Amino acid sequence: MAIARCEKCGKPSGKKVKPPGYSNQPYLPVGYPSSGVICGRRGCENNAQIWLKVGEAQTYQRGQRVFVMSTHTAKVRVQ
Repeated sequence: MAIARCEKCGKPSGKKVKPPGYSNQPYLPVGYPSSGVICGRRGCENNAQIWLKVGEAQTYQRGQRVFVMSTHTAKVRVQ
């Protein structure tokens, strides 16, 4: 599931990231950097890019542009 992180916080990593992990590049939400999507890291309020899981990145390549966020609280459309 997609996750929002700003450029500074970067690609999600750590124990909670299960294989195969996230794509090697972030994707931009529609309207970035003024999209209203904010970094999900605690204490950070920067504009976010979207990191897709490897399988989601493959569906992006096939034309899908709407992805569920990791907590199922929202969806995001990427450019």
